[in-house]
Amino acid sequence: MQQTPQSRDIWTHGGGWPLPDLLRSAFASLLLLGEQQRAAYFASPWITDFELFDNRFRDYAALFPRRADEPWIRFSDYLVALSHKIEVRIITTDNDRSEAFANIPVLKTAERLLFRSSASKFHEKGILAPLFYIEGSMNITNHGVRVRGEKVIYHSGSGKDVSGKIAGAYLEFDRHWKTLA
Repeated sequence: MQQTPQSRDIWTHGGGWPLPDLLRSAFASLLLLGEQQRAAYFASPWITDFELFDNRFRDYAALFPRRADEPWIRFSDYLVALSHKIEVRIITTDNDRSEAFANIPVLKTAERLLFRSSASKFHEKGILAPLFYIEGSMNITNHGVRVRGEKVIYHSGSGKDVSGKIAGAYLEFDRHWKTLA
């Protein structure tokens, strides 16, 4: 019996759709979950808003009823929707781009969406959720997702290797989050 791989390397080589497609699929899966105990982490030295879900044909209208008629669902809209299901923790650094993102009005009013700033030497990049862990070179920006050549590793599944990887990442992200309080 052949075992399904539980981690995948994604190389973008300066753009393309593999990374945005991966993010849309992984992120949409979180919106289909019920309430979760574990927070979702989004960690990147630079974070900006960008068009994430192409909704021109209403493909994502059911996941975003308040944005059903919008042609694009932005990353900020996604985070707000996710914060209704799970606590969202964003770790970034103090810089103009991340600060502008944190000050988007819809993000400032979301109840379970929290920001913490790390020291300027912080360079960790990852997205951690109960179902998956995405790690690699990608900043959570339009350029990181769509333009630059990036490599990320997507870990998902129920095997002990992936479960251990996700558990270990939660230990590190939780520890770092507490140090920023």
